Amino acid sequence: MRELPPHPDAAEAIGALREAGLGVVTLTNNLREVAEDQMRNAGLRDLLDGVYSVHDAGLLKPAPETYQHVLRETGTAPGDAVMIAAHDWDVAGAAAAGMRTVLIARNGEIPLPGHPEPTWTVPSLRATAGALTTGPAR
Repeated sequence: MRELPPHPDAAEAIGALREAGLGVVTLTNNLREVAEDQMRNAGLRDLLDGVYSVHDAGLLKPAPETYQHVLRETGTAPGDAVMIAAHDWDVAGAAAAGMRTVLIARNGEIPLPGHPEPTWTVPSLRATAGALTTGPAR
């Protein structure tokens, strides 16, 4: 995990989010130390405002408490936060915590039936900043 390369559009997408005035943090089921190394090795750490682990919250994602922990740590209201994820279970957990959500639906992937529909669905991480600055759409 520490050497896992980022998606090719990750740095560009994070940069676009930051240029739009948005803060960017990560939340992982991995240990924080592993995530910190992964972000550093991928060349992304300096673009992030924080790296969070569910281990700090004491529950794995998609438990809403994990997302609420990060919201408390960052002083962010749930309605002001957006979870960007490529997993529909991450979207479900963030939605249960009161957050808006983006599902990165690479290759036309769709949420599993019974999971909450994301606020936005985009085909790539690169498309996320545009979606967030133009308003909700599916």
